[in-house]
Amino acid sequence: MRLSTLRITLLTLTLGLVALWVINQKEQATFSPTADNTSEPYQWSSIQSITWEISRDQPEKQHIIQTATWHYNETSKLSQFTQPIITLTTPDTITVIRSQKGQTLNDEAIQLSGDVSITQNPLSNNIKQSTLTTQSLTYNANQAELLSRDTITLTQAESVTTGVGLHANLESGQFQLMSNVQSTYQPNKTKQSSAP
Repeated sequence: MRLSTLRITLLTLTLGLVALWVINQKEQATFSPTADNTSEPYQWSSIQSITWEISRDQPEKQHIIQTATWHYNETSKLSQFTQPIITLTTPDTITVIRSQKGQTLNDEAIQLSGDVSITQNPLSNNIKQSTLTTQSLTYNANQAELLSRDTITLTQAESVTTGVGLHANLESGQFQLMSNVQSTYQPNKTKQSSAP
């Protein structure tokens, strides 16, 4: 009888060691890095970054991009960022573009999405402040163009205009809403002075 108790104890101990070895192998397979390292999509990341570009030909024009996070993949040339703020300054205006997310491929046009807003503040009396809001927008910095296929709301001092689709040029200040355009005009009431 003593021999069978010893065999049962050794068998139990052997099964326990095999079970521990199998569990250990599974954990190592789960956490071991792969040869091509496909789990890491970015070569570099940045937190709270600011990029500032000043034109050599026109130093009064500046282009500033701020982001909460910025990720870049050198292989695909894909940049993805969160909470981007793009500030454009000219002698006449300061334009600020904000959104929740953004991405660019091959360092070309920036695709913005999630609560996109563009505020244009005048630095001279010739231009009135305006705000444009939408859900997605493409900004091409080289051509100073804005494009969107979504619903657009443009709020100016005396009017609110909505439409679907946008083509705008920031340098010329011209914009075109593509369809379903509606506008509400609210002139400022001038205070009439009372005669004595």
